[in-house]
This record gives sequence, structure tokens and C-alpha cells, in this order.
Amino acid sequence: MNKRQLIKELIKNNISISFAESCTGGELSATLTKVPGVSKIFNMGLVTYSDESKVELLGVNPDSIKEYGVVSEEVAYEMSTGLALKSHADIAISTTGNAGPTKGDETKDVGEVYVGITKDGYTNVYRLELIGSRIENIKSITDFVYERIEELI
Repeated sequence: MNKRQLIKELIKNNISISFAESCTGGELSATLTKVPGVSKIFNMGLVTYSDESKVELLGVNPDSIKEYGVVSEEVAYEMSTGLALKSHADIAISTTGNAGPTKGDETKDVGEVYVGITKDGYTNVYRLELIGSRIENIKSITDFVYERIEELI
């Protein structure tokens, strides 16, 4: 199913969704809002690029960032669960990672990405290892997220 059909399925089934995006910089939200009628199910889209915004807007524990790094399973988990609490969406999705071309976090490789998905009080975090350019990596993350959404509906 293509993204447009998937979004129409979300609308048809009244499944609300929210995004907290770091490394995707709003691409997930931009893709979603291209479909007419999406306002019925799109609760919130936050671009939480800085560490401070993750803490202030999503309730990420600053100690998690210090201990594990912003590009980590733990931070993706906290971003997603914090977004679920804030947005009350049926599906809350977070992205954090190094899209490239250079390292933002010296301990993590370019292309290392974590995607957190919270649905019905349960959260799964996926680790991706991407090898493309920045634009290709963002597209790969977006495709991956929409494939996971399809599995959830």
C-alpha cells in the first residue's frame, strides 16, 4: 500500500497519529499532511531537534541523554512514550539518529537511527543502520515508519 492509501486507511479507521521527529526534521509530518482530510487523525507533529526540546516537550530524562546519548534506544523510547502521553494519539512515533553526512554525536555512527512506536500503551524501538546520503537516509526512515504503521492498522 502506498503512503497516500495508508493515510486514507488511518482516516477511514479513525486511527489518530502523532510524530516527534529529530533526524527526520518534519518529513513524516509533511508526508502525512499532503493528504486531504488528515486533520481528522493527525494530533501532533513536533520537530524536537535539540536535546532541550526533547526534555521540555516530551519529558525525556536528561540523565538518559547523558548516559546513553541522544541517538539511543532509551531516548527513542522516552520520546515516543512522552509523545503518547502528551498527544493522546492512538499511535505515537519518534525518530532520533544521525542522518549524516557527519556525526552529530561522536559516539554514534552516521546512519544509526532509532524509531520508537507506541500503541495501546506498548512501545517498540527499532534500530536502523543506513548507508545513504542524508536525503536518502531520511527517505529510508520515512519509508520504514510508514511500513510499520501499515502493520499496525
